[in-house]
Amino acid sequence: MQYELSNPSDPYTFIAPTQEVAALTVFILSTHYGAYAETGRVDDGVPIFIIDGANEWYIETFGRSVVDGFNALQGDVADSLASFMYGRFEDRKRYEAALKAITEPEKRKAFIDEWQDGHSSLNNIGGYAHQLAEHIKAQIEGKP
Repeated sequence: MQYELSNPSDPYTFIAPTQEVAALTVFILSTHYGAYAETGRVDDGVPIFIIDGANEWYIETFGRSVVDGFNALQGDVADSLASFMYGRFEDRKRYEAALKAITEPEKRKAFIDEWQDGHSSLNNIGGYAHQLAEHIKAQIEGKP
C-alpha cells in the first residue's frame, strides 16, 4: 500500500505491505511524523505523536511491542524505507514508470538521487530513509 508521510517539510511517499510496517517505518524516522494511506481511510494510517503515546498505540493496534514488531519485520521495514520518494501519490506514478525503463543499476541510482534532490528543506527525509534502509539491510546480512 502507498503512504504519504505527514511532516512539516517536503512531501514524501513510501510503500509498505501492511499498516504495521508503515508504522515501524514512520517511527524509525520520528514519532513526530505520521502517514496517511492512499486509501484515504484514517484507520489505515499512522497517527502523529508529538509528546508520547506511540508505544501504547502500537501495542494496542498490533498486539506486540515496537521492538518485537521491528525484530519480526525488519526486512520489510528496510524495503519500505528504501521506497521513500520525494513527491506525492501522483508523482510516484511517473517515478515508477521511469524506474521501470531504467535497467542499468548505476543509471537507476543516479535517477533516484537526482529525483530525491528536488527537496526544498534542509531536512532530507528521503535521503535519511535510504541511509537507514542500507544500514538495516547490512545488519540483516551480518555486515558491520
